[in-house]
Amino acid sequence: MENIAISVIVPVYGVEKFIERCARSIFGQTMTDGVEFIFVNDCATDRSLEVLTAIIDEYPPLSSQIKIINHLCNRGLAAARKTGLEAARGEYILNLDSDDYFERDMLEVMYKAAKDKNADVVVSDYFMTTKKGDRYQECPLYDTREAILRSIIAPWRYGNKTIGPSVWNKLIRRNLYTDHSIIPIEGINYGEDFIISMQILYYADVITKVDRAFVHYNKLNSDSYTQDKSASNCRQRLKATETVAGFLARKGCVFDEEFDERRFCEKMIAVTNCDSADLGEFLPMYPWLDYEKHKQLIARHWRLPYKFALQGDRTMFVFLRNLLLSIRRIYRFIYAR
Repeated sequence: MENIAISVIVPVYGVEKFIERCARSIFGQTMTDGVEFIFVNDCATDRSLEVLTAIIDEYPPLSSQIKIINHLCNRGLAAARKTGLEAARGEYILNLDSDDYFERDMLEVMYKAAKDKNADVVVSDYFMTTKKGDRYQECPLYDTREAILRSIIAPWRYGNKTIGPSVWNKLIRRNLYTDHSIIPIEGINYGEDFIISMQILYYADVITKVDRAFVHYNKLNSDSYTQDKSASNCRQRLKATETVAGFLARKGCVFDEEFDERRFCEKMIAVTNCDSADLGEFLPMYPWLDYEKHKQLIARHWRLPYKFALQGDRTMFVFLRNLLLSIRRIYRFIYAR
């Protein structure tokens, strides 16, 4: 296939319950001419690949446009996206997580916006799918590059109204990746979008917005990377933050206050979710951060436990943390029924 307009990249791992909906949402697009569909099987151990191949068989006219690339071992989300990116030949790249799905006219509308504006990046709103249904998430595009970047680093400063770090609501010109050697960092699967998007948005000359939601972002998949707040993934988030801070500093973009607020939040997420044995790793991080200055960034009921933690009283912190987590589990159990 020549003159490929869009390469859609879909990592596949542990999504047998969701991959059919995902695949049908892209094969059933109003725009399929000039589109290649790249699935990267990250050594899935469930029936994800079996379900996917069965769906592909139902779309014979698209068979020449579909690629399945198999990893020999499980390498993670970032590696899967990297593999897909290396195989892509389209003018634009669109990423889709295999537990999410698109509205059927997303490719057509986003590509038209890209061509009309000669845009490097086209952004859209999205739907967040929870147990309560779909919630529309507006992603305002600010007037300056600085405001766009600041709003992603510290979204709370903007009322959590931001285009966000995710790559799946952004149609991105492939040359931005290739010309600036922007590639996912294998091993950083949690926060990988943040690293990629911040570089892309820094280098993009023309960024435009479609004021519609197309992506259904699935918060119901408990097996997804974004739902896992293990110590390992907290380390990846912290590394992603420092990677972006270093990149922007080298470019002369200094957002010290925003990054310190982000570091504080990431540290609090880590100490909340890590095992007690890992507290010795996370608590000493960023000793210059002032609790009193940043405490408004965390929920009121967590402030006392964190104060004990930062004062070095781990016993009291662990007791209060476990108590609050137990209350949260009971609350979710009651209201999930």
